[in-house]
Amino acid sequence: MVKYFMLLVNLIFAIAGIFLIGVGTFIQVNAKTYLDFLSDNYLNTPIFIIVLGVIIFVVAFFGCCGAWQESSCMIYIYAMFISVLLICECGAAIAAFMLKSDLKDVMQKKFKDGMQNYGTEGHAGVTNTWNTIQHDLKCCGVVAPADWFNSTYGKIPSSCCSTSTTDDCEEKDAYSVGCLALAEDKFVGNIAVVGGVALGVAFLQFLGVIFSCCLANRIKKSSQYV
Repeated sequence: MVKYFMLLVNLIFAIAGIFLIGVGTFIQVNAKTYLDFLSDNYLNTPIFIIVLGVIIFVVAFFGCCGAWQESSCMIYIYAMFISVLLICECGAAIAAFMLKSDLKDVMQKKFKDGMQNYGTEGHAGVTNTWNTIQHDLKCCGVVAPADWFNSTYGKIPSSCCSTSTTDDCEEKDAYSVGCLALAEDKFVGNIAVVGGVALGVAFLQFLGVIFSCCLANRIKKSSQYV
């Protein structure tokens, strides 16, 4: 019964590994558009999640083989790997929740700095990022459209208006919502999901360590009586 339960747990681990790979890829793809306004820690997080998902999938496969062949040595090695992953995931969850406050401060600074570089020579990337954010999120400025009047650009860009055909748009026609709040909801929410998933997988792996040790101990005792 322990053997088949362990097989079931590892199947769940394998699915969790695939899910983590998917989540990491999704966040990485979405973040590419906002590279100029995100911290390096945030950009490294999806890569870590993808690598962790691949490792979990491989270790789960190894655990299934050990349980199916009833090899106590393989199961003990599996339990050791899972314990290391469990510690990494708890660390990742803590880092993700700590990153939430840091991300807000970094985004606020980069949004304001980016606005001062909008439309200037050598900052085409920032200009394109601002245009993309304002067009996709239907927002304007950091907090409000009037922020653009205090920037070096001095006017509201056309990306702030859905119907503008000129290089700029009138304040009354611009999106009324600032971009910072919407961007924070988008990316800080992703961080919370990452932390929650990491803790959930870590709990399942804790159960996996317990059952794998029980199974390995039972197999070892059985072999002594044969």
